[in-house]
Amino acid sequence: MRHASVWVCILTFYNLQSSSLAAIVPPPWSDPNKNPCASQPGGWQLLYWPPLKKCFKIFQMGYPCPETMELSPVGVGATAHGSTAECRCPPGTAQYPLTKRCHRLFERGPCDFGQYFAPFADPEVKSAIPRQRWGTCKPTEICETGMIFWPQDNKCYQLHTKGPCPKGKLVSMDNDGIAKCKCEREGELGNYFHDETETCHEFFSKGPCLRSGELFLPSKKCACHQRLPHFHNETNQCYEIGTIGPCPIGHTYIIADKRGQQEVTAMRAECRCKDNYVLWKDGYCYKLYTQGPCESGSFLVASNTCIANPCEKGRLYFPKEKTCYRIGSQGPCSLQQVVIFDFTTRPSLDGISYNGICGCSGVIHNLDQTCSEDEVPKSACDSTPDMVEINRQCYKLYSRGPCGPGQWLEPKKGSVKIRAATCICRPGYTPYEAPLQNGVIGCQPPAVGLARYLNGNRLLSIRIGNFTLTIPKI
Repeated sequence: MRHASVWVCILTFYNLQSSSLAAIVPPPWSDPNKNPCASQPGGWQLLYWPPLKKCFKIFQMGYPCPETMELSPVGVGATAHGSTAECRCPPGTAQYPLTKRCHRLFERGPCDFGQYFAPFADPEVKSAIPRQRWGTCKPTEICETGMIFWPQDNKCYQLHTKGPCPKGKLVSMDNDGIAKCKCEREGELGNYFHDETETCHEFFSKGPCLRSGELFLPSKKCACHQRLPHFHNETNQCYEIGTIGPCPIGHTYIIADKRGQQEVTAMRAECRCKDNYVLWKDGYCYKLYTQGPCESGSFLVASNTCIANPCEKGRLYFPKEKTCYRIGSQGPCSLQQVVIFDFTTRPSLDGISYNGICGCSGVIHNLDQTCSEDEVPKSACDSTPDMVEINRQCYKLYSRGPCGPGQWLEPKKGSVKIRAATCICRPGYTPYEAPLQNGVIGCQPPAVGLARYLNGNRLLSIRIGNFTLTIPKI
């Protein structure tokens, strides 16, 4: 049986759903007229099972239910009719039609090697058990070398990185060929294992380090060295690249783009405004087209420039046209696109964005228009900050996009085309010495090169963006 705290959550849910604020609304199975067990001592933990005319503990696995199912209240959150109990698959599992058993989702379960058990919904498949969850076997997608498919979000992640895992575990592959969050002292993950905390972490991340300004290094120790690009002179500490680090609000700690320099021997990360942010006179960076430091009723359009919001309620501003368009209308968008909110803005951090973009109308409720799967109009890129069009598809700058492992999209220098981009190595990654057997070109993570550097007796050359950083032994 589950912990009593589950009941606190369930009762709280029912209380919130009640239209009456003056009384506590009990769950349906606490009504003795519907659940005869409710009148017994501890009846709030019992459910009546009509076939046997007996009481059983709620969420009991197995008997009187099939082996892999649990006894659950009928329709939690809905009105029960007749019986108050039913057999259902536990949360995180689903029933496989061929075996009638419940299996954990996103694991191999009853599937063949290289497949995973996934949620399945088909109106033609009817269950004898109301609201029963069904599952089906799906093949894992093939990712590029060094990457692995994560079924929960249908994305590929680089092996042995944190990815979607909780702190202390890294993306790895289990014995069934399925991605899993793991941490092991031996094997490949042993290279990332921290003995004191018995957790696994990416190199040059904060990882298990408790002292301020230290990073988890390939030596498997927490330290900071002056010759690392992560070192910050003013604080004499090291910070993760791509985080806020020691920077003010709205900044990112990144490797500076020193144009015209191909060889940099003292490359350092520094504080720069995040993409689509501008520096204000208070030293902070604010997102364009949000209120930022402006007065109420105004928003930011350029560094140190605010304008009064010209848009009526329900309309968004398009900077290129300097005009407002109604949300859900076609506005300046191409066919099959409508005006939607700027999804790149996080209201909890950036404030409300008054910037409008073109997107599929599926984002807007009760609209009949939809986007074609085969066509991504140029306006979908042109109207969205930091987006670039490649092969008729839109990708966000500084994301992997169509690039190889360890690469991301950066604006192409000196290009006459608007928002042209090219695939280069991410900061700290180094190019493969030669294409892989399948012809894939990409970059290896910093742990590979920097581990040799920290443990070897020679200079290390690290490729960061368009530059090569040469560091002597520490």
